[in-house]
Amino acid sequence: MSLAESPAVADPRPLERKLAWSVSERLVSEIAAAGWPVGEVMGSETDLVERYGVSRAVFREAVRLLEHQGVARMRRGPGGGLVVTVPSVESAMDAVMVYLIYVHASLEEILEVRLVLEEHASGLATERLTEEGIGSLRDRVERETRGEQLDPRGLHEMIAGMSGNPALELFVDLLTRAAVVYSPHVEPSDMVVVDLILDAHARIVESIVGGDASRAAGRMRRHLIAEAEFVNSRLPLLPRFEALFASPSGEPKLAQSVARTLFAEIVSDGWVVGRPLGSESELMERIGVSRAVLREAIRVLEFHQIVVMRRGPGGGLFVAEPGMDATSDVVAMFLDRRGVRPDQFFEARSIIELKVLDRTIEHLDDSMIDRLREAHEVESAVSPETFRTSGHDLHLVLADLSKNKVLALFTDVTVRLSRRHSAAPADAPNPIPSDDVVKVHEAIIDAIITRDVDLARHRMRRHLEALSHWMR
Repeated sequence: MSLAESPAVADPRPLERKLAWSVSERLVSEIAAAGWPVGEVMGSETDLVERYGVSRAVFREAVRLLEHQGVARMRRGPGGGLVVTVPSVESAMDAVMVYLIYVHASLEEILEVRLVLEEHASGLATERLTEEGIGSLRDRVERETRGEQLDPRGLHEMIAGMSGNPALELFVDLLTRAAVVYSPHVEPSDMVVVDLILDAHARIVESIVGGDASRAAGRMRRHLIAEAEFVNSRLPLLPRFEALFASPSGEPKLAQSVARTLFAEIVSDGWVVGRPLGSESELMERIGVSRAVLREAIRVLEFHQIVVMRRGPGGGLFVAEPGMDATSDVVAMFLDRRGVRPDQFFEARSIIELKVLDRTIEHLDDSMIDRLREAHEVESAVSPETFRTSGHDLHLVLADLSKNKVLALFTDVTVRLSRRHSAAPADAPNPIPSDDVVKVHEAIIDAIITRDVDLARHRMRRHLEALSHWMR
């Protein structure tokens, strides 16, 4: 049984959660309309509870969602209230890693997606390289050779940044960090491994600077395949939880350590949603920390929807369920705040969805064909008015059928961005030409069913290119 299939206890507050989601979405819209004024107080808890007409419990749940997305946090005391914040890549990383651990995503899935993204990033970096970039890459290789740069992730993140695509850069960054959680630690004294890494990095940079995009992509691919083989030779590996929940200051904090301890306990016990972890008093005694430290640790875990604290009789700390929706929102919100353009997230989306197609056709069976046809029937019945939010559902079904949970998550992120940014020319009758999209989806399904990989990829590529022109 996978972690995602663990027995779950029904959430006793479905209406409250639904209201909380609605309030959080309205607050995001209000903050976006104000121009994302970082540091500005949007109102006190009392004022906002009254403005949105909900209970204090519902509002606090909405605030937890905003904190999870890196949009805002509640500041207590005089002059306090809901403060607009700056999202961090660490927050997005923790959200993604928690979700991938929950759904039992394998290191193999992470490395597979990382490979295809970094292969493309290397080619794009070669095409878009600047004089400044050449200097940075060569300086990085020289410092690695002198032993001054011991973290091999740095060059990969640098190359992704030079792709000129912030969506691709973020996805590579997230997966590079996620791989570290599962990968064995390489000591600087292990010179055989270190020399292989340094040589691969030097050759990749040589190809990028030399303007050979094909060779750069090929060398990156071979480097990552070798890395995957090295990791697989040391499996099974347990997640290195010390890579999660770092304090914002970078300094070790007891609360973050307690959060990691509780998280490790939840994972090792099979992540049974609804399982009680104990009352506040019981947890303080068992872990040996103060009430203040425990509450800060619980706040970290609640922030990532790992646990929920219930008050009153029969209350205590319970295991919760981090959903894809909340995780995708964190990543999509981070990209929105960085000002990613539609052409940029569609470039990343094309890379991801073409890989989805390859995997879906590779594993295709009768049950998957039935599901594709059912998805098309449902989509065909959708009204033009609601097509803006439902017209991407086939893409999500395909991502699920790919049997790679990382691909499914990143597809969900790019679909959310597409829905947020969908727009129409002033003279267009509908936000998206739904009839045309339905026909194209049918043509893509036909190519999949006949296992014509090249035709399916051609139709999907043209389809995504057309969709990108309907974004704002």
